[in-house]
Amino acid sequence: MIGTVLAGKYRLDSLIGTGGMANVYKAFCIPEQKTVAVKILKDEYKEDAEFVRRFKLEAKAVLALSHENIVRSYDVGEDLGCYYIVLEYVEGITLKDSIQKEGGLSPKDAVSIACQMLDALSHAHEKGIIHRDVKPQNVIVNKRGKAKLADFGIARDVTGSTRTFAGANVLGSVHYLSPEQAKGEQAHIESDIYSMGITLYEMLTGSVPFVGETPVSIALKHLNEEIPAPLSVDPTLPRSLSDIVVKASSKDPALRYHSAKDMRHDLIRSLKEPNGTFAVIRKKAEPKPKKRRASHVWNIGLLTMVALGMFAVMFFLGRSLLEREPSDMTERVPKLVEKTLEEAEEFAKLRGGFIVQVEDWVPSDDYESGVIISQVPPAGEKGVKGDVISVVVSSGNNNALVPDLFGASLADGLMLIDQADLVQGEVVYQASEYPEGTIFRQNPPPDTLVVRGDEVDIWISGDPGRNFEMPILIDNQLEDALKVLEERQFAHVLIREQMPKEGAPPAKEDTVILQSPSAGITVTNKSNVEITVQRIFKGPFGADVAFNVDIPNNDTPVMVTLLLKDSVELVLYEGVLPEGEQQPVSFSALVRQGGEFDTILYVNGEEVRRTVINYTYKGF
Repeated sequence: MIGTVLAGKYRLDSLIGTGGMANVYKAFCIPEQKTVAVKILKDEYKEDAEFVRRFKLEAKAVLALSHENIVRSYDVGEDLGCYYIVLEYVEGITLKDSIQKEGGLSPKDAVSIACQMLDALSHAHEKGIIHRDVKPQNVIVNKRGKAKLADFGIARDVTGSTRTFAGANVLGSVHYLSPEQAKGEQAHIESDIYSMGITLYEMLTGSVPFVGETPVSIALKHLNEEIPAPLSVDPTLPRSLSDIVVKASSKDPALRYHSAKDMRHDLIRSLKEPNGTFAVIRKKAEPKPKKRRASHVWNIGLLTMVALGMFAVMFFLGRSLLEREPSDMTERVPKLVEKTLEEAEEFAKLRGGFIVQVEDWVPSDDYESGVIISQVPPAGEKGVKGDVISVVVSSGNNNALVPDLFGASLADGLMLIDQADLVQGEVVYQASEYPEGTIFRQNPPPDTLVVRGDEVDIWISGDPGRNFEMPILIDNQLEDALKVLEERQFAHVLIREQMPKEGAPPAKEDTVILQSPSAGITVTNKSNVEITVQRIFKGPFGADVAFNVDIPNNDTPVMVTLLLKDSVELVLYEGVLPEGEQQPVSFSALVRQGGEFDTILYVNGEEVRRTVINYTYKGF
């Protein structure tokens, strides 16, 4: 397949991955001159109606999603006997590879990636899509810590009835499979939450909670065993973070988080309250089961043995405690200042079981990087086993190392500069042989030692008269955002409306809440811009819209828009249609402005019909 050009647009350059049902190629989009990823259904499955259905289901799922933490879908089709999906190409490694390389992540890094994954899941759930295969292998993380959720290959609509597909792909994911999926039951939001909990467990501990010789034995453990608390594996982990994992991975879906946002809220809170108990599961008392007469005598014997055992434990434990002097219950806080963080953690553990927690990293000319500057409580005070000693650690002197920006986008480059405690200098667009929108030169060069706060100049491949940085539109009023886009002379702007959800806090009318491309990305005025605005009501004007159109394939995406003015369209309808001739597309539309407007029907992203419709006053 290498060198093949699909649909006259996508040149397959190299194989970069293979999964249960598809191969993924790094490809080049010839019309747009950019690198993409193309997922192609494997040959052995092209004649299998179930696999083709699942492949099209993924296309349907990802086309409905647009979020910075989800690998975007650009196109879907069939050519040269291949079913394919064109996806965003993301530089980076899988979260699984990162965990295996590092042996687990720090709590701060784990929370950062988990929150990004939960943002992605929240967006998918709001669109009615359950991922059903959340695992570290399906998360790509770039070198700046940006995470993107991928592979909606077994995703389903919330309202659908698809159950777990008992194929190799799902068995390969059995380490993260929820109990209800293991039983073949319908997956739901809490199923994704369970898999998210297992993924977070692996990020924190470096391993999955359940292992076995066969996928079936692992699935049985998910059904019958509670996962061990991460704190029992690594006592240095924050208590609240361990509780969050246990709650998310509860066997009973009713005891888990009921939304990705709820879990994300607790994760953020855990950074501020590491020893908090806000995520502890409060189980309801369960009625005692009736005992069978046949086991009555055996149960009495068992209870007697348990009672005697408990009595013996309490006797010796109580005696030990009574004989112990009060001074034996406490330990002197050890001196950690001037030790490296690694030395301090080991020393504190040996000298009374204390836990070291980093409060901050600060520059210092007196202490080398990684050496503890101060501690609370101070050395010599009394404490007990398990107490936390907060420390401030030196980050070294005021020097900074210039990061390597080559190949990064403007937005990612600026993030790297900021993370290095440096400042953006001059940004120059210049024609070059490198991909458009990427940094190809910088000053100072990479790995140069400079002073914190110094400027870094960057050169970006592009036309200085045509390329520019995508402006910030989020939190602006729609009218102001459109003025900015008009000044930049964008060729096509698509507006979507989002109504507030029940129980949600009051929203400001006409505020932009989503944008694509994201702010800071290098674009041209030929780039398509999509924005979503918050609306409290649709409008008093309306019309009945009806089209009939031939649909060549099942699950073909269709969209109807209203042309507000040159290059600006308002989305009235989005959906998918089954294969067939003269399939109906009909609905009632409400808009803010009355009069005659061009109303446009798109099929698979291509305009196929345009008609003028009069939108008349319908009342509020």
